Formats: sequence, C-alpha cells, structure tokens
Amino acid sequence: MFERRAALAVAVVISMLAASSDEVRAQEPPGDTTTTSTTAAPTSTTTVDAPPAPLPATAPLPPATPGPPPPFDPSPPPAVPRPSQAAAKAAEASRRRAKLELAAAEKELKAARGQESEVTKRLRGFEAEVAAAEGRLAALSEEEQATADRLITARGRLRNLAVGQYVTGGNMGLSLRYLLNADGPEDLARRGALLSHASQVQRSATNTYKRANQAASEQIQSDVRTREEMTSKRDLAAAELQVASEQVRALTAEVDNRRLLLDLATAAAPVPPSDIPRLFLDAYQRAASTMQREQPRCRVGWTAIAAIGKIESDHGRFRGAQATLNGDPVPPIVGIRLDGSNSATITDTDGGLLDGDLEFDRAVGPMQFIPSSWEAIARDGNGDGNTDVHNAYDAALGTATYLCRAVPGGGLDLDEGLRPAFFSYNHSNAYVESVLGWHRTYAAMAPSMPAPPRPDRSTRAERRRR
Repeated sequence: MFERRAALAVAVVISMLAASSDEVRAQEPPGDTTTTSTTAAPTSTTTVDAPPAPLPATAPLPPATPGPPPPFDPSPPPAVPRPSQAAAKAAEASRRRAKLELAAAEKELKAARGQESEVTKRLRGFEAEVAAAEGRLAALSEEEQATADRLITARGRLRNLAVGQYVTGGNMGLSLRYLLNADGPEDLARRGALLSHASQVQRSATNTYKRANQAASEQIQSDVRTREEMTSKRDLAAAELQVASEQVRALTAEVDNRRLLLDLATAAAPVPPSDIPRLFLDAYQRAASTMQREQPRCRVGWTAIAAIGKIESDHGRFRGAQATLNGDPVPPIVGIRLDGSNSATITDTDGGLLDGDLEFDRAVGPMQFIPSSWEAIARDGNGDGNTDVHNAYDAALGTATYLCRAVPGGGLDLDEGLRPAFFSYNHSNAYVESVLGWHRTYAAMAPSMPAPPRPDRSTRAERRRR
C-alpha cells in the first residue's frame, strides 16, 4: 500500500512539473530589464531553467507568472541596479503642485465661509428686529391693530405705485409716451381716460395713506416702519446668504477634489530614496507584516515582494497605469494573450473573469498572476472582503503567501531561501537574478525608508469592531 501511494505521489509531481513548463510569461518586464524578441518562428518553444537549489519535497506550486520571460540581455544584470529618478522627480513635482492648488482652494473656502458667517449674523439681527416690531404690534388693542393694518396696507399700495413709476421711467414720462403713441382721436381719448383713472388711483392711495398715517399714533407709525424696513433688509440678507452658501458648497467640493488629487499624487510619489510609490510601499510592507504574523518561520521581507512588483509591473505603472487610493491600477494591467503565437498556449481557465479573455488566459494585476495560479493563492490584503488580483494590497499579500508556500521551510530573509522561492514564482534563472538584484537594492535603502507596520495579531472580527 505504501509503495502504491509513493508511486502516485511521484506521478503527481512529474505531471505538475510538466504542466508548469508549458506556461510562458504574459508580458515583457517593464522599465529597467532589457529584453529581446524571438518571434521569427510561427510557433515558439520555451525551456525551463534548472532550479538553483532543490525545491521542498512537497508538491511544488505552479508558477505564479507564466514561465520564462522573453530572453534577457545575455550580459549579467548588475549586482545593485540603480532605479531611475526621472519618475520620482516628476511625481514629486506633481505632488507639490497639487499641494499648492489645495492651499489656494482652502484659502478661497475660508474667505467664503467668513462671508457666509457675516451675512448670517446680519440676517439674525434683522430677524430679531422684525420679531420685536411684530411683537409690539401684536400687543396693541383691537382698535389699534386695525389702525396699524390699514396703515400697513396703505403703505404697501403706495410703495407698489412708486416701484411701478420707477420701472417705467416716472409717471410724467409714461403719460407723455402713452399719449403720443395714440393711433387717432378715438384712441387718444381712450388713453386719456385711462391715464385719468390711473391718476385717481394714485391720489386715492396717497390720501388713504395720509388718513391712515394721521389716525395712527407715533408709536404705531414707528413700529410699522421698523417692521417694513427690517423685513426688507431681512429678505435681502437671506438672498445674500443663499449666494454665499452656494459659494461655500462649490468651494468645499473644490477643496475635496484638490485634497483627493493631493492624496493621489502623494500615493504615486516614490518614497525616497527608492522608486516605489508610497501606496505600493504600504501594500508591500503590510503584506510582509501579515506573513510575519501568520508564518513567522517564513521571514519574507517587503523588499522581496517589492522586487517582484518592480519586475512585473514597475510597481503598478506599467504602460502608464496609475493606482487609485484603494490600490487598483487604472487601467488594469493585463498581459498578452497566451495563444501560442508568442508564448505557450494556455487556454482560458477563468471564463474571462479576471483577464477579459474567453479563449485564452493572460497574466493579470500588478504582480502578474495567471488566473489559475491566483485562484490557488488569492488573498484579501486590504480587508475589504474581496480577493482582487488587480488590487495592489491583495496581489502583494498573494505574492507573499506564494513565496512562503513555495519554500515551507522558511528563511526567506536570506538569498538561499529567496532563490528557490523566486524560481518557483517564475522558472527562469535570469528572472531570479534580476529580482534578487532589486531585492538587494531595496534592502540597502530600507533603513532610510518608513518602517513597516507592526504585525496586527488581532482577528479580522476584532479589527472590524475597532
């Protein structure tokens, strides 16, 4: 029975190794890795390098990214590659510009809020004056209130006539134009009668106001005038407040937008002295911290994860992609079609869910997992309840998990452990050396960069409760 189980295990290992050798890389490595093309033949063939060190006796994981990349430059990669500073300078300039624009918008918003506060204070004063005048009028006797109402009505009619005359250029100007535009004697007589009636209305309104004003006491006259004046000022202040509030709302939205742009620029700006965007550095460090908590023996550092991120997608910047604040590169990073024309053939395994291809697979996300490999290793790195291969936090934790599973004995803080782990990720010695070079570069920079977060040993439920 033992011999049959052993034979079966050997057969499984051989079949998995054979399957993994047919996979090929989905895209050329960006940026600092020089590649040459081998597309002359209609059908490409690939070979898998021998591993630099024996892999563990347990069944190996399939490669995370599809097999050997296009041939590297035959010259060996430098021991300590130098990251380009051009992107860092451009990103820092963008961040400074966004900071200045945010400061200017905040200054405008502060001034608008001051204006809104001043108008609100005036409006409240006018409202208090109106309420006081109305209170005094309400306290009058029934007869006095009737007198006050007649005075208010008379003042209103007279005010409306005055406004009408102002709009039409004055009563005399209106009368002359109206008469001169008559079409004939009959029309002239009709217009004259209308003007006479209008004059009577004006005289009646004036006389009514005079009588009402004479009948009212000085206190009633004063309270009526105060109520009218304060009501007018209150209405004007209310209109000013509406305009000021609209301005505040518009500038608040502008400040929020400018703050978001600054956050995006800050997230995209490399953390000195490296070329790693701040958001991706956070993703790498959190992934390493999580693995330190889950598998202390693994000892994978963020620099190893970052080295793979550099080779696979230039930290999410491949072909101009930019990461959102939650870590999703836009547009999503999707590799070439693995249809055999410039790669081995890998038919679709995910129904196009991750790569959008219903016929063949493609490597996807900032860490370039093929869909079948991501299905086996998918992790939620940002605690949102999803495992998204396109998300920097999820993909970084997936890479850290893959490396630790590739070498169960751990010790990934040393080259002896990293070599087989990197080789498992991509079966190419040239790939291993390139990733190791970037790992050493970032490790040399690490002391002057932000420290990784301490491992959070609480459960997800406890974190949500906090």
